[in-house]
Amino acid sequence: MTKLIAAMLGTTLCIAPVFAQPSPPTPLPNKPDPTKTDEKAGSNESLSNGAGTERPWAKGVSEADQQTALAMFRDGNKDLNDGAYVIAADKYRKALKHWEHPAINYNLALALLNLDQPIEVLDNLQQAIKYGPAPLEKEKYEKANEYILLLEKQIAFIEVSCEKKGADVLVDGKKVFTAPGKYNARVRVGKHVFAAEPGAGMGAGYTAKVTAPFIDAGQKYRIELKMYTVAELTRYKRTWERTWAPWVVVGTGAAVVIAGGLLNLSAQSSYDDFDKKVAECNAGTGTDAGCDVDNGGLRALRDSGDSKQTAGLVMYGVGGVAIAAGLTLAWINRPQAYQIRGEDFENEQAGAGKISLTPVVTPGMAGAMVHGSF
Repeated sequence: MTKLIAAMLGTTLCIAPVFAQPSPPTPLPNKPDPTKTDEKAGSNESLSNGAGTERPWAKGVSEADQQTALAMFRDGNKDLNDGAYVIAADKYRKALKHWEHPAINYNLALALLNLDQPIEVLDNLQQAIKYGPAPLEKEKYEKANEYILLLEKQIAFIEVSCEKKGADVLVDGKKVFTAPGKYNARVRVGKHVFAAEPGAGMGAGYTAKVTAPFIDAGQKYRIELKMYTVAELTRYKRTWERTWAPWVVVGTGAAVVIAGGLLNLSAQSSYDDFDKKVAECNAGTGTDAGCDVDNGGLRALRDSGDSKQTAGLVMYGVGGVAIAAGLTLAWINRPQAYQIRGEDFENEQAGAGKISLTPVVTPGMAGAMVHGSF
């Protein structure tokens, strides 16, 4: 009996946990995917939903325009249901030119969802709910709001400005305006490239561009593109601050050369005196047989001339070397051009109250950026 009770108790303990387990949770309904949808358009949509006779979205729209829009709307619905999203979107856009009906905006958003154009989708969904649920079915109104919440997580905001007159400003390779001016837009979250390049009439130059860090959902990223001319960013430097030093060397060398020239003149004078005395000696003997150079100081005159001439030639050499060295130093110390950064240029202008910018410097033209997230 004891063994039987023990066996029954063990079986109960093994089975009990099975009954104690909670039932699996009911799966939550799937939220709409903000990048695609398989939602179909109604086959008999008539754009006639509304709050009785009060239809502000129809105010000022003629009956003819309403009928034209309705025909295009229905054609677009067929294409939407057949998966021809580009054709459907084109027909919806044409229909909106005749009648800006929220239901057309909604179906255009459905087509664009499948074409991966979240910004235009968001624009159309916001237009679709502009008048509340009245012009839409309640279910569509609720879905539109769900889509908007999801799409807002894919959108960031940018503000791009440039004051360089005539510059073309580009965002992700697409020209958005010609400076001076400012551009505000919504973009996908992620990295974006902002650029400013010389426009017509600005002369040759190069693009200044920057790739922004990752811009997150809901962030507003402000950036100023500032372009500089080469002249504005060009500075000059020398190897030595004492620009006079090489010219002192040149001047010293010139002085030595001049001294050598004076010695040569003096040497020539000594030779002239020597020749004169030799001529006088010959004239005195009447034989033209020459004179003894050791008599009458003739040798001293010749030796003096030789010494002066040698010293003069040496000084010519020394002075010439000094002049060459000085000119070489002057060439080395010539002004050499270099480019500063845009940030450095702005810092130089700080006294005028200008803002320092983060630079992008390139040949010909350069750009500098102020950017940040707020």
